[in-house]
Amino acid sequence: MNVVASPECSAGPSSHRTGDPPPCVYTSPPVDASLRRALAVALGPGSVLQDGSVLAPGSAEGVQAVLRIAQEWRLPLHIASGAGDASDAPEGGAVLSLGRLTAIAVDAANGIARAEAGATVAALIRSLAAARVAVAGLGGHAAQSRVGSLVGAGGLPRRSLCGLEAALPGGDLVRAGAAVLKDVVGYDVTSLLLGSAGRLAAVVAVQLRLTPAGARAETVPAAGVRPTGEVAAVFDPLGILAGG
Repeated sequence: MNVVASPECSAGPSSHRTGDPPPCVYTSPPVDASLRRALAVALGPGSVLQDGSVLAPGSAEGVQAVLRIAQEWRLPLHIASGAGDASDAPEGGAVLSLGRLTAIAVDAANGIARAEAGATVAALIRSLAAARVAVAGLGGHAAQSRVGSLVGAGGLPRRSLCGLEAALPGGDLVRAGAAVLKDVVGYDVTSLLLGSAGRLAAVVAVQLRLTPAGARAETVPAAGVRPTGEVAAVFDPLGILAGG
């Protein structure tokens, strides 16, 4: 068994019991039994899959819990908007799957739609079509692509993204949008997370700007993947996120 220990590890959480591997020590993969227990208590056993190599919370609060525990145990995470697989886990870490977060709500009267990260592009397009609205730049993407992957890859123009909800390393949830553009030490969080490839935070939901279906709109290029650079040290100082 390949055991990996973080040099920053301390004595660990007070709940550590004699005989268990010390906190911040884990295997590649699966994670060790004591860490699996901590995750199962926080998420429920049905959310800890493939011997702990895939973590699939069913809510934003569950995503927060995974990120909090991951930081406490120095557990590297790869974020997947779909189901995720153990083969995608980083060395000594796990996959954080957002595939169970699939809610979509279209508010045509106010020109905004909210979609969770695990919703497919096909499901989103169907919901928009039923309300006779659209999102600029959404067409042309693979139907089975997930909303979270689309945002992580910068597959939408910035103007189509009104805001988002994201869980930061450590577990804090931030909401960024038109009324709250600079949530984290002066940064425009929405712009930073669009195209960040899952290296800054786990985007759990987005708010999208709507246009009437069939309306002519100015063609605006997608944002694309952007280097996170020094910003990663602000969002993820311990380097927990391995991208997604």
